[in-house]
Amino acid sequence: MLKDKMISDMIVHGYATKTIRNYTTCMTVLTRYFQKSPLELEPTDIYKFFLYLRLENRSDSSLINFYSAILLFYSLIDRKEMLQLVPLPKRKRTVVSVFSQTEIVSLLSNCCTFWEKIIFTLLYSSGIRIGEVVNLQISDIDFERKAIFIESGKGGHARYALLADKTAALLKQYMEIYNPKSYLFFSHKGKDVAVSIRSIQAAFQKIRKLAGIQKYGTVHTLRHSFATHLLEDGYGLVYIQKLLGHADIKTTLLYLHVSPESLLQITSPLEKIGNFKPGMFESQNQYGLQFR
Repeated sequence: MLKDKMISDMIVHGYATKTIRNYTTCMTVLTRYFQKSPLELEPTDIYKFFLYLRLENRSDSSLINFYSAILLFYSLIDRKEMLQLVPLPKRKRTVVSVFSQTEIVSLLSNCCTFWEKIIFTLLYSSGIRIGEVVNLQISDIDFERKAIFIESGKGGHARYALLADKTAALLKQYMEIYNPKSYLFFSHKGKDVAVSIRSIQAAFQKIRKLAGIQKYGTVHTLRHSFATHLLEDGYGLVYIQKLLGHADIKTTLLYLHVSPESLLQITSPLEKIGNFKPGMFESQNQYGLQFR
């Protein structure tokens, strides 16, 4: 079956589980839209399908997923020309939402439980993704090296993230109180079940409202804030890229969105010229005549 071949091919090429699921869903949507096999379609059909997606106001990310999934499918049968009428969707660059350090303090101060306090402190202090947090094992925490091992980040890449001293202290208290067995953060269903992403998202929105933060934000905003605050503290993009687990530094460039106030605090190179003093020359016009 071609669907199984597509899934097997993605597994062999190291596609993340989430990506495999997304691409499979995209092909299912395509099949249901036309009520026939993708093998029976023509390039004009694919064009009509993307027109339908546009009219449905699908996001740029969604369109890119559909394009990638359909391209992969037809590549397996050597029919890449099926997308010849459809331009490659481009993701519009957006300015990400970032919390100020004052807002971060307010958010963490309004956590109602110790469980909330440690999760959101960990998310901000390390910059790891919510999907990486729910998969953390006890063995992934290295207190001695002050590091968090991310076994399988986005794209299946392993890396180390920061374990701040304050976060480590909270984690030790948390482990004494909750006594996790395998998953660091477990579900109410049992210690062998990871906490759900949805429960963390719901807790975040509740706390954001309690903190009186009017600015739009999601759990992922903590990751954006981590990266932005490091950049503002003078750390290089390459270091931030490695900590975030970005395969391409172009993704990290998203955080070059400093505010006008920050830009105005930059010292002009003229200020570093020691022997230059204002007023040392009379103003002259192009003919050398002095202005009085």
